[in-house]
Amino acid sequence: MYEIGMMDDKKEGLAGLLFLLQEGLLSPFVVLEESKLLSVHHDFARIFGYSREELIGKDFFEMVDTDSHEALRMWLFGRFPDDLNLLEIKIESSEGASRYIELYGTRRVVKNRRYCIISKVTDITDRKLEEKAAREIQERFRAAFHYAAVGMALVGVNGRFIEVNYAMCEILGASEEELQQSLYQDWLHPDETELYLDSCTRLLIGEIASYELEQRYRHVSGRTIWVLLSATLVRDELGKPLYYIMQLQDTTERRKAEELLRKSDKLSAVGQLAAGVAHEVRNPLTVLKGFTQMLLSTNEEHQQYYRMMLSEVDRIEAIIGEFLLLAKPQETKFNLHSLGEIVHDVVALMETKAVMNNVEIVYQCHTDNSIIECDANQLKQVYINMLQNAVDAMPRGGQVSVELSEAAEGNYMVRIADQGCGIPEERIARLGEPFYSSKEKGTGLGLMVSYQIIGKHKGRIYVSSRLNEGTTFEIILPARQNITT
Repeated sequence: MYEIGMMDDKKEGLAGLLFLLQEGLLSPFVVLEESKLLSVHHDFARIFGYSREELIGKDFFEMVDTDSHEALRMWLFGRFPDDLNLLEIKIESSEGASRYIELYGTRRVVKNRRYCIISKVTDITDRKLEEKAAREIQERFRAAFHYAAVGMALVGVNGRFIEVNYAMCEILGASEEELQQSLYQDWLHPDETELYLDSCTRLLIGEIASYELEQRYRHVSGRTIWVLLSATLVRDELGKPLYYIMQLQDTTERRKAEELLRKSDKLSAVGQLAAGVAHEVRNPLTVLKGFTQMLLSTNEEHQQYYRMMLSEVDRIEAIIGEFLLLAKPQETKFNLHSLGEIVHDVVALMETKAVMNNVEIVYQCHTDNSIIECDANQLKQVYINMLQNAVDAMPRGGQVSVELSEAAEGNYMVRIADQGCGIPEERIARLGEPFYSSKEKGTGLGLMVSYQIIGKHKGRIYVSSRLNEGTTFEIILPARQNITT
């Protein structure tokens, strides 16, 4: 039995302590009357950095950090069973250092006075410091995970999202809840799913340690984006697969820049070629055309061949004309014009050719005011090219819809939709490149010049198409160019 230290002289305290002795309950580290220390073990005193004599008679609350006062008060005086639960509290030692201890004890009431017999005291400072360090490491990891510049996700082997960071949500345009309610492959372009699943399988069977793929993904808005994916698989100590770590980088803008640079390089090469070819070919072509016209007017035999020859010469001249536009681009002169009048004039000009091809052009203007800063002749060239392509896309006839309407942010949109053969999705991205055309005898130069003109007008061209249903071009133009005319 531990030696009892200095005790309160009050008879009630002594009576209570004697009662505990008689009951065989005094084999503890600490005895408290209310919150005052009556008896302490030297190990308990050593934890606090005091002698046993210094602790006898002290109020226990004076030695406990204020953050732990409420928990200690409930432990001592609350409506708990007599056998108390474990309690963790923070204490201050005599040197001012903070420590953590774990208490376990029993309560008794003797002559209306409350006693607490603490039978177990454990110094858990090292454990708490280790837990704190582990929490800090985890918090740093979570901060690095959530605030990383690249998209990151933990994905279960079943394909379900476990956790995603903010960049991941931004890349796909979805909330964290939306992602966690879906499968990872739900966000892939349908054509990319097979390769993704095959790569994940190779990770699972241990054939590869990681993989990297640049694939198309589905943004929540419905548009397609390009993403560079790096994936690894985390396993437990027994080698059981736990989850994938997915890192994503949106490469859509980079690919657009690379594509623009590629087109610019091709355009530069075409321009240099055009300057030489147009000069060298045009002169002999004039001679060929002149003699063919003479034969057509003087020789009644083989008339159909001469007409075919003239038709092909005319086509060569048209191509040379497009070459010259590339070799010497036209200067853009901005003035105020009515876009409605420009489109109306082009429709009227193209109606004759359309009728000859059994095509009907239906024009609708949905705005009363369409005054914009533009080069009227260049825009007419664009709309003629677009309507020409629409008519050529319907060799069996059909209808071309032309609509002018106001668009967002002070812009205007001209929408040209045909009912032709359509363009495969993989070819749409290459429209506007020189020598790339969906037409059998097309050069692609007309569309390329159109893209250039709309670019000079700070506009945009959007293309959508379905095979055997038709193609729609939407040309967006700003009303003002923010220049001094």
